[in-house]
Amino acid sequence: MASDKKFKEINDIIKKQFDQFEKVRQRADEIAETRRTLEDSFGSLTKALEKITAIKSNDPATIALQKVRKSTDSFQRIMEKHQQDLATINPLTGAVRKQRFKRPEITNQVVQSVKPKQPVDAEEARQKLIKFFKNKDKPQPKKKVQILADGRTRTHLYYGYKNGKEQSFQDWCWDNDVHDMFGIVKHYKKKKTRYKPIDWDDLAVVLRTLNFRPEEVLEYSISKIQTKERYLEHRLYRNIEARNASGLEDFIKIYKKHLETKLPFKSFFYSKALASWCASEDIFFNSEENCRVNKDLLVKAYNKKYPNDKINDKRKK
Repeated sequence: MASDKKFKEINDIIKKQFDQFEKVRQRADEIAETRRTLEDSFGSLTKALEKITAIKSNDPATIALQKVRKSTDSFQRIMEKHQQDLATINPLTGAVRKQRFKRPEITNQVVQSVKPKQPVDAEEARQKLIKFFKNKDKPQPKKKVQILADGRTRTHLYYGYKNGKEQSFQDWCWDNDVHDMFGIVKHYKKKKTRYKPIDWDDLAVVLRTLNFRPEEVLEYSISKIQTKERYLEHRLYRNIEARNASGLEDFIKIYKKHLETKLPFKSFFYSKALASWCASEDIFFNSEENCRVNKDLLVKAYNKKYPNDKINDKRKK
Protein backbone atom coordinates (compact mmCIF):
# COMPACT_ATOMS: atom_id res chain seq x y z
CA MET A 1 0.00 0.00 0.00
CA ALA A 2 2.84 2.32 0.90
CA SER A 3 4.56 1.59 -2.41
CA ASP A 4 1.34 2.41 -4.31
CA LYS A 5 1.12 5.74 -2.48
CA LYS A 6 4.76 6.51 -3.30
CA PHE A 7 4.22 5.59 -6.96
CA LYS A 8 1.20 7.92 -7.15
CA GLU A 9 3.18 10.77 -5.52
CA ILE A 10 6.06 10.40 -8.02
CA ASN A 11 3.60 10.19 -10.92
CA ASP A 12 1.93 13.43 -9.80
CA ILE A 13 5.32 15.17 -9.65
CA ILE A 14 6.16 13.95 -13.17
CA LYS A 15 2.85 15.22 -14.58
CA LYS A 16 3.33 18.66 -13.01
CA GLN A 17 6.89 18.99 -14.35
CA PHE A 18 6.37 17.43 -17.79
CA ASP A 19 5.82 20.81 -19.46
CA GLN A 20 9.50 21.56 -18.79
CA PHE A 21 10.57 18.58 -20.93
CA GLU A 22 10.97 20.79 -24.00
CA LYS A 23 14.00 22.40 -22.33
CA VAL A 24 16.01 19.18 -22.53
CA ARG A 25 15.15 18.12 -26.05
CA GLN A 26 18.39 17.78 -27.95
CA ARG A 27 19.71 18.44 -31.42
CA ALA A 28 21.33 15.48 -33.18
CA ASP A 29 24.34 17.58 -34.26
CA GLU A 30 25.03 18.67 -30.65
CA ILE A 31 24.89 15.06 -29.43
CA ALA A 32 27.24 13.92 -32.22
CA GLU A 33 29.70 16.75 -31.52
CA THR A 34 29.71 16.00 -27.77
CA ARG A 35 30.23 12.30 -28.41
CA ARG A 36 33.20 12.99 -30.69
CA THR A 37 34.75 15.30 -28.07
CA LEU A 38 34.37 12.74 -25.29
CA GLU A 39 35.62 9.81 -27.37
CA ASP A 40 38.64 11.80 -28.60
CA SER A 41 39.47 12.79 -25.01
CA PHE A 42 38.86 9.50 -23.18
CA GLY A 43 38.85 6.75 -25.82
CA SER A 44 35.23 5.68 -25.29
CA LEU A 45 31.91 7.21 -24.31
CA THR A 46 31.54 4.89 -21.31
CA LYS A 47 34.93 5.91 -19.87
CA ALA A 48 34.16 9.57 -20.50
CA LEU A 49 30.83 9.50 -18.64
CA GLU A 50 32.40 7.63 -15.71
CA LYS A 51 35.23 10.15 -15.52
CA ILE A 52 33.19 13.36 -15.70
CA THR A 53 30.63 12.00 -13.23
CA ALA A 54 33.34 11.49 -10.63
CA ILE A 55 35.49 14.58 -11.15
CA LYS A 56 37.60 15.33 -8.08
CA SER A 57 37.12 18.99 -7.29
CA ASN A 58 37.61 21.41 -4.42
CA ASP A 59 34.77 23.60 -5.70
CA PRO A 60 31.82 23.52 -3.23
CA ALA A 61 29.26 23.83 -6.04
CA THR A 62 30.68 20.85 -7.95
CA ILE A 63 30.93 18.71 -4.81
CA ALA A 64 27.35 19.57 -3.78
CA LEU A 65 25.82 18.90 -7.20
CA GLN A 66 27.69 15.59 -7.47
CA LYS A 67 26.07 14.54 -4.18
CA VAL A 68 22.66 15.79 -5.31
CA ARG A 69 22.86 13.82 -8.57
CA LYS A 70 23.79 10.66 -6.67
CA SER A 71 20.66 10.94 -4.51
CA THR A 72 18.26 11.94 -7.30
CA ASP A 73 17.21 10.68 -10.74
CA SER A 74 17.86 12.13 -14.18
CA PHE A 75 15.06 14.57 -15.05
CA GLN A 76 15.49 13.87 -18.75
CA ARG A 77 15.34 10.06 -18.41
CA ILE A 78 12.28 10.24 -16.14
CA MET A 79 10.45 12.48 -18.63
CA GLU A 80 11.48 10.35 -21.61
CA LYS A 81 9.97 7.32 -19.86
CA HIS A 82 6.78 9.27 -19.09
CA GLN A 83 6.53 10.35 -22.74
CA GLN A 84 6.91 6.72 -23.85
CA ASP A 85 4.18 5.66 -21.42
CA LEU A 86 1.84 8.32 -22.83
CA ALA A 87 2.50 6.98 -26.32
CA THR A 88 2.09 3.26 -25.52
CA ILE A 89 -0.40 2.91 -22.63
CA ASN A 90 -4.12 3.02 -23.39
CA PRO A 91 -5.61 5.43 -20.79
CA LEU A 92 -8.97 3.58 -20.83
CA THR A 93 -7.89 -0.06 -20.63
CA GLY A 94 -4.33 0.21 -19.31
CA ALA A 95 -3.14 -2.05 -22.14
CA VAL A 96 0.47 -1.48 -23.20
CA ARG A 97 1.41 -1.38 -26.89
CA LYS A 98 4.86 -2.82 -27.58
CA GLN A 99 7.13 -0.31 -29.26
CA ARG A 100 10.85 0.40 -29.20
CA PHE A 101 12.08 3.93 -28.60
CA LYS A 102 15.51 5.31 -29.36
CA ARG A 103 16.67 7.74 -26.72
CA PRO A 104 19.77 10.02 -26.84
CA GLU A 105 22.94 8.31 -25.56
CA ILE A 106 23.96 11.49 -23.74
CA THR A 107 21.73 13.70 -21.60
CA ASN A 108 21.36 17.37 -22.37
CA GLN A 109 23.09 18.21 -19.08
CA VAL A 110 26.27 16.47 -20.32
CA VAL A 111 26.01 18.19 -23.72
CA GLN A 112 25.75 21.62 -22.12
CA SER A 113 28.61 20.89 -19.71
CA VAL A 114 31.00 19.89 -22.50
CA LYS A 115 29.98 22.68 -24.87
CA PRO A 116 32.68 25.41 -24.98
CA LYS A 117 31.74 28.63 -23.18
CA GLN A 118 31.11 31.76 -25.21
CA PRO A 119 33.60 34.62 -24.84
CA VAL A 120 32.78 37.04 -22.01
CA ASP A 121 31.41 40.39 -23.11
CA ALA A 122 33.55 43.16 -21.58
CA GLU A 123 30.90 45.87 -22.06
CA GLU A 124 29.39 45.44 -18.58
CA ALA A 125 32.82 45.75 -16.92
CA ARG A 126 33.59 48.83 -19.02
CA GLN A 127 30.35 50.52 -17.96
CA LYS A 128 31.15 49.84 -14.28
CA LEU A 129 34.54 51.47 -14.74
CA ILE A 130 33.00 54.56 -16.37
CA LYS A 131 30.47 54.82 -13.55
CA PHE A 132 33.25 54.68 -10.96
CA PHE A 133 35.26 57.46 -12.59
CA LYS A 134 32.17 59.67 -12.85
CA ASN A 135 31.40 59.26 -9.16
CA LYS A 136 31.89 62.63 -7.42
CA ASP A 137 31.72 61.16 -3.91
CA LYS A 138 35.16 59.57 -4.01
CA PRO A 139 36.52 58.43 -0.60
CA GLN A 140 39.54 60.06 1.03
CA PRO A 141 42.89 58.60 -0.05
CA LYS A 142 44.87 56.09 2.01
CA LYS A 143 48.31 57.27 3.06
CA LYS A 144 51.48 55.24 3.61
CA VAL A 145 55.09 56.36 4.14
CA GLN A 146 57.88 54.19 2.75
CA ILE A 147 61.49 54.46 3.99
CA LEU A 148 63.89 54.03 1.07
CA ALA A 149 67.30 52.31 1.20
CA ASP A 150 69.16 55.65 1.39
CA GLY A 151 67.05 56.87 4.33
CA ARG A 152 64.73 59.11 2.36
CA THR A 153 60.98 58.74 2.70
CA ARG A 154 58.37 58.37 0.00
CA THR A 155 54.68 59.03 0.62
CA HIS A 156 52.14 56.90 -1.23
CA LEU A 157 48.56 58.08 -1.67
CA TYR A 158 45.83 55.73 -2.86
CA TYR A 159 42.34 56.84 -3.86
CA GLY A 160 39.45 54.37 -3.95
CA TYR A 161 40.73 51.77 -1.48
CA LYS A 162 38.20 48.92 -1.18
CA ASN A 163 35.73 50.86 -3.25
CA GLY A 164 34.04 47.69 -4.53
CA LYS A 165 32.82 44.45 -2.96
CA GLU A 166 35.93 42.57 -4.08
CA GLN A 167 39.57 43.37 -3.53
CA SER A 168 41.08 45.09 -6.59
CA PHE A 169 44.65 44.67 -7.78
CA GLN A 170 45.53 48.11 -6.40
CA ASP A 171 44.01 47.15 -3.01
CA TRP A 172 46.08 43.96 -2.99
CA CYS A 173 49.28 45.85 -3.84
CA TRP A 174 48.56 48.35 -1.06
CA ASP A 175 47.89 45.64 1.54
CA ASN A 176 51.04 43.70 0.56
CA ASP A 177 53.38 46.71 0.37
CA VAL A 178 53.89 46.33 -3.37
CA HIS A 179 54.50 49.97 -4.31
CA ASP A 180 55.29 49.62 -7.99
CA MET A 181 53.85 47.29 -10.60
CA PHE A 182 56.99 45.22 -11.04
CA GLY A 183 57.18 44.79 -7.28
CA ILE A 184 54.74 41.90 -7.70
CA VAL A 185 57.50 39.87 -9.39
CA LYS A 186 59.74 40.07 -6.30
CA HIS A 187 56.72 39.53 -4.04
CA TYR A 188 55.75 36.27 -5.80
CA LYS A 189 59.34 35.03 -5.50
CA LYS A 190 59.69 35.73 -1.78
CA LYS A 191 56.15 35.45 -0.33
CA LYS A 192 53.20 33.07 -0.54
CA THR A 193 50.32 35.54 -0.86
CA ARG A 194 48.87 35.67 -4.36
CA TYR A 195 46.51 38.03 -6.13
CA LYS A 196 43.26 36.57 -7.46
CA PRO A 197 41.96 38.66 -10.41
CA ILE A 198 38.32 39.74 -10.20
CA ASP A 199 37.63 39.10 -13.88
CA TRP A 200 39.27 39.06 -17.33
CA ASP A 201 39.35 42.84 -17.60
CA ASP A 202 41.12 43.06 -14.26
CA LEU A 203 43.67 40.44 -15.34
CA ALA A 204 44.28 42.25 -18.63
CA VAL A 205 45.10 45.46 -16.71
CA VAL A 206 47.64 43.60 -14.55
CA LEU A 207 49.31 41.95 -17.55
CA ARG A 208 49.48 45.24 -19.45
CA THR A 209 51.20 46.96 -16.53
CA LEU A 210 53.84 44.21 -16.63
CA ASN A 211 54.39 44.94 -20.35
CA PHE A 212 53.19 41.54 -21.54
CA ARG A 213 52.22 41.25 -25.17
CA PRO A 214 49.05 39.28 -26.07
CA GLU A 215 51.01 36.66 -28.05
CA GLU A 216 53.33 36.10 -25.07
CA VAL A 217 50.45 35.45 -22.68
CA LEU A 218 48.88 33.02 -25.15
CA GLU A 219 52.20 31.21 -25.68
CA TYR A 220 52.82 30.82 -21.93
CA SER A 221 49.25 29.64 -21.35
CA ILE A 222 49.17 27.08 -24.17
CA SER A 223 52.53 25.65 -23.09
CA LYS A 224 51.03 24.91 -19.68
CA ILE A 225 48.32 22.55 -21.03
CA GLN A 226 50.34 20.25 -23.24
CA THR A 227 49.96 17.18 -21.00
CA LYS A 228 46.84 15.01 -21.38
CA GLU A 229 45.58 15.64 -17.84
CA ARG A 230 46.07 19.41 -18.02
CA TYR A 231 44.37 19.49 -21.41
CA LEU A 232 41.32 17.63 -20.04
CA GLU A 233 41.21 19.92 -17.02
CA HIS A 234 40.94 22.95 -19.29
CA ARG A 235 38.79 21.40 -22.04
CA LEU A 236 36.24 19.66 -19.82
CA TYR A 237 36.67 19.75 -16.06
CA ARG A 238 36.76 23.53 -15.62
CA ASN A 239 33.84 23.89 -18.01
CA ILE A 240 31.84 21.49 -15.84
CA GLU A 241 32.85 23.31 -12.65
CA ALA A 242 31.73 26.63 -14.15
CA ARG A 243 28.37 25.12 -15.11
CA ASN A 244 27.95 23.63 -11.63
CA ALA A 245 28.65 27.03 -10.06
CA SER A 246 26.05 28.59 -12.33
CA GLY A 247 23.55 25.82 -11.49
CA LEU A 248 24.07 26.37 -7.76
CA GLU A 249 23.60 30.15 -8.09
CA ASP A 250 20.41 29.68 -10.13
CA PHE A 251 18.97 27.32 -7.50
CA ILE A 252 19.76 29.75 -4.69
CA LYS A 253 18.21 32.64 -6.62
CA ILE A 254 14.96 30.67 -6.90
CA TYR A 255 15.08 29.62 -3.24
CA LYS A 256 15.75 33.18 -2.05
CA LYS A 257 12.61 34.37 -3.87
CA HIS A 258 10.66 31.58 -2.18
CA LEU A 259 11.94 32.61 1.26
CA GLU A 260 10.68 36.14 0.63
CA THR A 261 7.15 34.80 0.06
CA LYS A 262 7.11 33.10 3.51
CA LEU A 263 5.07 30.28 1.95
CA PRO A 264 5.55 26.64 3.06
CA PHE A 265 8.27 24.53 1.43
CA LYS A 266 5.64 22.61 -0.52
CA SER A 267 4.93 25.66 -2.68
CA PHE A 268 8.64 25.82 -3.56
CA PHE A 269 8.76 22.12 -4.36
CA TYR A 270 5.84 22.35 -6.80
CA SER A 271 6.86 25.72 -8.29
CA LYS A 272 7.41 26.16 -12.01
CA ALA A 273 10.75 27.87 -11.31
CA LEU A 274 12.13 24.79 -9.53
CA ALA A 275 10.78 22.48 -12.25
CA SER A 276 12.56 24.62 -14.85
CA TRP A 277 15.82 24.41 -12.86
CA CYS A 278 15.46 20.63 -12.54
CA ALA A 279 15.05 20.34 -16.30
CA SER A 280 18.10 22.49 -16.92
CA GLU A 281 20.30 20.58 -14.43
CA ASP A 282 18.82 17.12 -15.23
CA ILE A 283 17.81 16.50 -11.62
CA PHE A 284 14.53 14.88 -10.55
CA PHE A 285 13.48 15.05 -6.89
CA ASN A 286 11.16 12.09 -6.32
CA SER A 287 9.62 13.50 -3.14
CA GLU A 288 9.32 16.68 -1.12
CA GLU A 289 11.68 15.22 1.50
CA ASN A 290 14.26 14.29 -1.15
CA CYS A 291 14.14 17.89 -2.37
CA ARG A 292 14.39 19.29 1.17
CA VAL A 293 17.50 17.23 2.04
CA ASN A 294 19.27 18.26 -1.16
CA LYS A 295 18.19 21.88 -0.72
CA ASP A 296 20.00 21.91 2.62
CA LEU A 297 23.09 20.50 0.92
CA LEU A 298 23.02 23.18 -1.79
CA VAL A 299 22.46 26.02 0.69
CA LYS A 300 25.42 24.77 2.74
CA ALA A 301 27.61 24.68 -0.40
CA TYR A 302 26.51 28.19 -1.38
CA ASN A 303 27.30 29.57 2.09
CA LYS A 304 30.75 27.98 1.89
CA LYS A 305 31.43 29.29 -1.61
CA TYR A 306 30.03 32.76 -0.93
CA PRO A 307 30.57 33.46 2.81
CA ASN A 308 29.74 37.17 2.36
CA ASP A 309 26.27 36.33 1.05
CA LYS A 310 25.19 33.58 3.43
CA ILE A 311 21.58 32.41 3.47
CA ASN A 312 19.95 32.32 6.88
CA ASP A 313 17.63 29.37 6.38
CA LYS A 314 16.11 28.90 9.83
CA ARG A 315 12.51 28.48 8.79
CA LYS A 316 10.45 25.55 9.99
CA LYS A 317 11.28 22.44 7.99
